[in-house]
Amino acid sequence: MMGNEENKTLYDIYRGILCNNQSFQLGKQAQVEYRFDCPEYAELKEKYHLNEIAGNGTELEHSVRLLKYLAPKLTHSAWYDNSVPCNGLALLEYSLEQPEHGINCLNKSKILEECCLALGIYARRVRMLPYSPFDSDCHVVTEIFDRTLGKWCMLDPTTNGYLVDETGSVLSLLEARERMAQAGFVTFCRADETVQDLHEVAQKEMEWSAYFAKNLFRLQIDAASQFGETGKWLDVIPEHFSVRQWSKAKAEYRITMAPEYAKTENGFEIEKMLPLFQKAVKEAETMQEPESISVRCMADAPQ
Repeated sequence: MMGNEENKTLYDIYRGILCNNQSFQLGKQAQVEYRFDCPEYAELKEKYHLNEIAGNGTELEHSVRLLKYLAPKLTHSAWYDNSVPCNGLALLEYSLEQPEHGINCLNKSKILEECCLALGIYARRVRMLPYSPFDSDCHVVTEIFDRTLGKWCMLDPTTNGYLVDETGSVLSLLEARERMAQAGFVTFCRADETVQDLHEVAQKEMEWSAYFAKNLFRLQIDAASQFGETGKWLDVIPEHFSVRQWSKAKAEYRITMAPEYAKTENGFEIEKMLPLFQKAVKEAETMQEPESISVRCMADAPQ
């Protein structure tokens, strides 16, 4: 584990990358589809007592209560194979209060998204991707729209927390990215802790703040927020950035690192994985650049 100074240095490096990439491709206007009429929501609300957990108040207050209830009861596993259907009912049946059944951030964020949708709260999954093609990590979180605040707020069921400004206001990913790029105050904050001094929190949580800054380079929004998933994502791509080149470099790096990675405790069988990596290189060489949507789609109120 790195010390606080090392984490601060990394945070500054990642914020510097964001500073040099503040502009996004113009992109097209797009609308995320929000489905509140899925019949499965009735079972989700009744089986898991969502109304009682959410309580009274604003959409953000409801959602934070759901976050604080769900997050500690969902074990994290980066090695989860996505074998369970990606919907709230199946995932909660499999993983809630079952430490032996860990799931990843993609699926945790799906659970929170659907629980919010079931209560009539606009919610979406957002995937965050790093600048470096040699970084195999990415992260997926949930954003909800609070009508009282008139803005999106990011909640992370993997870390049981969110990003806040110097007043303690919960930020959207786009707000956090802009603030980080301009060296403004942003810190990760745990939802289950009482905050006395945000500057102390910022020092304590520097590693997580750096982690979010690392992954805030490129964004993808779930194209449809509904029960289950379509597998389609909308890209928000920084200006002058090539997803094709990034994808090719990433696949080539995986081939280079495969022998070492196969030796690790959770490593893969190299004979099975190498052909997949080689195929990914060929696909990247011929792929077309994905079309970006306008970054305004991330900030605008849902229609």
